[in-house]
Amino acid sequence: MSTPQGIVYLVGAGPGAPELLTIRGRDLLAAADVVIYNRRAHRKLLPPKESGGPLRYYAGAHGEMKAPSPAEIQQLLVGLARDGKRVVYLTDGDPFVFGRGSDVAQALHDADVDFEIVPGITSGSAASTYAGIPLMSRTLAASAIFADARMPSRGGAVIDWSAIARVGGTVVVRNAQRALPEIVAGFAAADVPGEIPAAAIGNMGRASQRVIVGTLAGIGADIARASLGGTITLVIGWTVLLRDELTWFDVRPLFGKRVIYAQSRYGATTVAERLRELGATVMELPQGGVARLDLTALREEIERIREYEWIVFSSPDAVATFWELLVSSGRDTRMLANAKIAAIGPATAGVLLDHGVTVDLVQNRFEGQALIDVLSERSDVPGAQLLYVAGDEDAESFGRDLEQAGAAVTALAVYRRVAPGKRGDALRRALDAGRVDLVVAMSPDAAADYLTLSGEELAIRVPAAVHDAATAAVLSESGVPVVTEPAEPASVDAMVTAVRLRLVRR
Repeated sequence: MSTPQGIVYLVGAGPGAPELLTIRGRDLLAAADVVIYNRRAHRKLLPPKESGGPLRYYAGAHGEMKAPSPAEIQQLLVGLARDGKRVVYLTDGDPFVFGRGSDVAQALHDADVDFEIVPGITSGSAASTYAGIPLMSRTLAASAIFADARMPSRGGAVIDWSAIARVGGTVVVRNAQRALPEIVAGFAAADVPGEIPAAAIGNMGRASQRVIVGTLAGIGADIARASLGGTITLVIGWTVLLRDELTWFDVRPLFGKRVIYAQSRYGATTVAERLRELGATVMELPQGGVARLDLTALREEIERIREYEWIVFSSPDAVATFWELLVSSGRDTRMLANAKIAAIGPATAGVLLDHGVTVDLVQNRFEGQALIDVLSERSDVPGAQLLYVAGDEDAESFGRDLEQAGAAVTALAVYRRVAPGKRGDALRRALDAGRVDLVVAMSPDAAADYLTLSGEELAIRVPAAVHDAATAAVLSESGVPVVTEPAEPASVDAMVTAVRLRLVRR
């Protein structure tokens, strides 16, 4: 039986921001057998590596290894498709603008391989938009021209900048830094005045974006004076004058600020998303996991679960472990009808509600002591049989404290925390280089993971904003300066406001 023919999708990855990938591109990545990408493809675009995910091929340079040639990439794509694979080839920007997408498509056509082109936002358009410079305007420009100074036309001829200048309108040149003298000379030869506005854009769309505005005749000196390096996109035309009115990206309140985000395993990433909307660059740290402990004691307690008047869960992991054993024993929610249920944290309460369990008491902070204080004040706790399901770090101490309130406590440690498996090289480099303005920690466990990844010597260099007092205690004990007070009640809005006030003040 012959192998079914595969297909190659040339997907425009956009200018680098993951959220600017098209929905079609996202769906194809999720269904791909193989993904081929280079350094310009943001890591967040790539499907996870876990079992069942697509194979990954990196098509860029790595260390001393050179990037594969265009011919080698084309050969790889053809071979994979002939093996029946659904292949996504991520290209910078749009496949047919500023790239080799058309060459790849021609090679696939010649090899009789099916392909599809998925457009993306071209980096030239994105650069001008991020800089607040429109490409066209009813009054200033009716056309726009894109050029790449590093891409000669077919046959090796250099770009005729004077011909481009005569067309008029807005001209966007990628990789303009080396060709700037030729561009200026070409526009002069076309009798375009040197006073025409020009903008040089570096690190487009990043927190380090810089935009230098001047005239075409003087922009080279402006670039040198500002030490603007790297890849530069040059925008030439009268629409550059509109930047003063239309700039938006680099005037956001947290633009240029760099934040380390240590997220609770049980919370949403809403705070990180909100900080990015305000202009901050956010590095999200890898999260730790959990390992199950011996569950013999929990199985025994489930056998007599009806005897308990209170059941307290410390985390969603505690709920998940308990529920797995409850269901496997042939029982369900009805077995909890005689007990009142308490939870530490809204995420824990949410998991219980998903199982159809009504939660009688929720402590919104990550502090077991706060829940102990509330339970100690209740008249139905003294003398009550209470089961506490938790991790190994606090099961024993929590049980002792509750017994002082008069309850008969059975405290079971059913899991232990596992430190993040990934190394913190990128984090440590950023901290060591002084490129971090603030650490945001959303739970004690998240704070502990941050300290593990960074090392205390580097961690103490950067102040921290925290979600609650328990998180503050973890960092303060290691010498990390905590510069925000936990909000009461804790919320996403309160956390974002605290971070904003801290960073804008600096």
